[in-house]
Amino acid sequence: MNKKLKQIFLSLFSFIFIMCSTLIIFNTDSLYASESDAQKLRAKVSRSYTNKFCNAIGFGLSKESAMDFSIAENKQVFKKRKGIYSIDKELLAEEIAISVIEECGYPINLSGEKGIMEFKNYYLTKDIETQ
Repeated sequence: MNKKLKQIFLSLFSFIFIMCSTLIIFNTDSLYASESDAQKLRAKVSRSYTNKFCNAIGFGLSKESAMDFSIAENKQVFKKRKGIYSIDKELLAEEIAISVIEECGYPINLSGEKGIMEFKNYYLTKDIETQ
């Protein structure tokens, strides 16, 4: 009984030691935190852009006017936000394109993968023009 108890404690101690040293060496908290912050910011920017764009389309603006308006408004809203300039433009454009096509693709005659790619390319072109 005593020998078995020692073996259990030794196994438990070894497990705890290995887990703690792994967490200390690899410092996983900062990696997860930085990734989730960028994803949250990208999602927030995408949601904001989609709402502005779809509302502008709903009010009767053309696709080009709605895009110009939405890009300008989003830049104004997020210009002081920490990390906004480090967002991957390709991922942001993809997320925006998917969201816009799902929300209001019908009024601008875009749907499916082809519509997503077309909107993504158009968004990236307009974003470069407005810089």
